[in-house]
Amino acid sequence: MNRIDQLATSPPNVREPVCLYDDNGHQVYWVGSAEESPFRCNAYLIVNGDMAILLDPGSASHHFEQVSHRVSCILPPEEVTHIVAHHQDADVISSLPKWIELNPELVVVTTPRTRVLLPYFGLPDKVNWLDVSPNDNTVLELPNGQVLAFFTAPFLHFPEACVTFDETTGFLYTGDVGAAIEKDWQLVVTDWDAHWQTMVPFHVFYMANNRALKGFVDKMRPFPIKAILPQHGSVIPEGMVSQALDALAGLPCGIDLLYSDGNLQRAAKSLLR
Repeated sequence: MNRIDQLATSPPNVREPVCLYDDNGHQVYWVGSAEESPFRCNAYLIVNGDMAILLDPGSASHHFEQVSHRVSCILPPEEVTHIVAHHQDADVISSLPKWIELNPELVVVTTPRTRVLLPYFGLPDKVNWLDVSPNDNTVLELPNGQVLAFFTAPFLHFPEACVTFDETTGFLYTGDVGAAIEKDWQLVVTDWDAHWQTMVPFHVFYMANNRALKGFVDKMRPFPIKAILPQHGSVIPEGMVSQALDALAGLPCGIDLLYSDGNLQRAAKSLLR
C-alpha cells in the first residue's frame, strides 16, 4: 500500500522512520535527517526479502547516527545489502565508509564517474561495486522478481548523476533533481504552488541548464511515476508528479541565466521552432 497520500493529510513523527509503502513483502521507509536545517537531507530504505537497499545515506558527521538509528528500528544496520549513491556530494554519501565497516560485503551502486571520487572519503581497498551504465540498462533484480532500474541524469548537477526507479512502487528516487530548500519542511508536499517556490532557487543555482533538465524529464516521462522522492525537501505525491515534471522541463537554470544567447544562437533556435 502506498501511504504517501495518507501521510500528506496526517503528518508523521519524523523522529522515527516513516513507512511510505508496504505491500506483499516490499517496504519503503524514509530514514532521513531530522536536523533543523533548510538543507535537510532525506535517506530512503527499500526492503524486499533478504535485500535491504539504502539510498543516499548522508554524511558521516551530520547524518550517520540518525540514519543508522532509524535503520536499526527496521533491521540491524549490518544487514543493509546495497547502498545507492546518486552522486558524490558529501551530504549524500560521505558516511559510506561507516556503512561498509558495518557490512564489508555490501554492494555500492553508482555511476563510474561517481565511483572515481568516493574513495576520497576513505574507503577500504576492496569494495563491491555495481556500475550504473550510461546506456540506462542497469537493473537490480529484487527477490519479488521486479527490479530497481537506474538511469543517468547528466549534469543534474554532477556530470554523471543517476536516479533510481522502483518498479514495484513506481517511486522515482531523484537525488538533487526535484529537490527543495524549505524552512518549514514537511515530509509530503501538500501545496504545489508554494512548494515550487522552494524548488526554484535550488535548481537555478545547482542544475547545469534547462537542456539537461528537459532531457532528463523527457527520458523519465514514459515511466508510471507514483511519487518523486528527492534527497532534499519534500516527497512529491502522484497527484503533483505531472506538474513537477512540466515545471522542471520549462525552468531556465545554471548557465542559461549566466550567459545569454548571442545572435547566432538566437537565430539557430528560431529555425527549430
